[in-house]
Amino acid sequence: MNIEYITSLQNQITIQAVWELVKRYDHEFIPPLSARESTSQSILTTQHGIEAEPVQYFEQLLKQEFLIALEKDKLLGFMSFNKHYVNDDLQDQLDTIYISTIIVDGDHRGKGITTRFYAALQELAKQWQKPITTRTWSTNHSHIHLLNKLQFKEIKRIKNGRGTGVDTVYYRKWLQGV
Repeated sequence: MNIEYITSLQNQITIQAVWELVKRYDHEFIPPLSARESTSQSILTTQHGIEAEPVQYFEQLLKQEFLIALEKDKLLGFMSFNKHYVNDDLQDQLDTIYISTIIVDGDHRGKGITTRFYAALQELAKQWQKPITTRTWSTNHSHIHLLNKLQFKEIKRIKNGRGTGVDTVYYRKWLQGV
């Protein structure tokens, strides 16, 4: 399996494969990707205007950079991110690398792909001399476990940010030399 860095999805086969993963795993996210207008919106508790498919989310995703996991030209998963992002929710005006989406196909989970995405992004972050920021929801235990293992620090929690009993949680990692 190879991890590749792509500044812009241009290959139609790759675009279609990312779209298929986004559609397939739409409802594993809280709220579902189809209920979101963008990859970085702040208010995540409303689900007005839920589309049948996550079209608006995907259109925003295509404007980002990617790490993709490939095995024999088959897309196993991806991590999308914005290389220059100032998050209004954090109110720190810090330009960071912001991870918006990570999806690994169900048949390939538990094989270290997400860990490899993070390792590759950390190498890029060192080159770019920027910290990495991401967010998740408080019941996404496997992702939070990985973030803690990788020494990301929780920097903000928005109580009930994704609905009653589900907080939005922001994490950041500063790398040596950054």
